[in-house]
Amino acid sequence: MTRRRPWVRGGLPFLRSGPLWRVHTKALPRLDEFVAQHGYRRIELDGRRMTSRDAAHAELKRAFELPEWCGANWDAFDDGLGHFVSAHDGELVAVVWLHADEAARLAPATAVEVGWALLLCTTGGMPSLPTRSTLHVDLDVFAVGDGPDFDGPDGDAPDAPAHDDGS
Repeated sequence: MTRRRPWVRGGLPFLRSGPLWRVHTKALPRLDEFVAQHGYRRIELDGRRMTSRDAAHAELKRAFELPEWCGANWDAFDDGLGHFVSAHDGELVAVVWLHADEAARLAPATAVEVGWALLLCTTGGMPSLPTRSTLHVDLDVFAVGDGPDFDGPDGDAPDAPAHDDGS
């Protein structure tokens, strides 16, 4: 079933980031409501499990329920994700990446790669699907974490440190 992709900033107007939506942990209940209201299929990643490249691939494989043959490399992830798209053609999909800040702390280069790979999927960048394929999912990626780099409902990120201009 194809649904119209919701306007994320319309439903979560406190977000200043995008297209990788960075949501402060304190705003997770609002995100959960938004995802449920719009009928997204929710894929939840746990950044605390992404301690290395291999561990990140294992977490992606678990979360997306990728085939057993899907290995710990980006070509295999792309092929496996092609199977996911085939199985969920036309669906709205929300990737809720919990503890994204922990993934970045534990394995920074791998966290960047995961973010990049997921963002490619948001734009339809699926090299494993045939060029003229009409298969697609509408995917939004919500990275959830603590600190001033994540957007909260109070305008500025909650608990952001005060700016000291030196005066």
